[in-house]
Amino acid sequence: MKEYLSKLAKYNSWANELLTLSLRNQNINDESVLKLLSHIVLSEQIWIIRLKSGDYSGMNFWKTLRLAECNRQWQENAKAYSDFINSKLETEFENLITYKNSKEIEYSNSIEDVLTHVFMHSSYHRAQIAKEVRRLGKEPAYTDYIQFIRETRKI
Repeated sequence: MKEYLSKLAKYNSWANELLTLSLRNQNINDESVLKLLSHIVLSEQIWIIRLKSGDYSGMNFWKTLRLAECNRQWQENAKAYSDFINSKLETEFENLITYKNSKEIEYSNSIEDVLTHVFMHSSYHRAQIAKEVRRLGKEPAYTDYIQFIRETRKI
């Protein structure tokens, strides 16, 4: 499980990097695109804080950041997720964490399930961004998982 989750974390980082580069290279500063991108990176930040049992009260995962801020945040997130996953023993991914959602409802989920959720959640919103980029008449970044596999096999 550890190896697989590490691979998903690398995919997520690759996709976030590709997305932010694409937006910057095409000079896309659309409010709806930035709101979704900000939501991705801020949600990832909140989830890593939850995984580490930290305090995330007062954090707003729907705040709109500038592209440069999103770029910095996904890089911080990528390191945090990589470090977190690498610090765990294989058996620890089944451990439960308890946290409150944005509505202050308490839940307990396994580390494995939380990490899977984070990476799927980010992918979901990257797809929404792709739709918005097409609406603007631009070409969205190709961030599909299979493309990540194709590219990383070449390395």
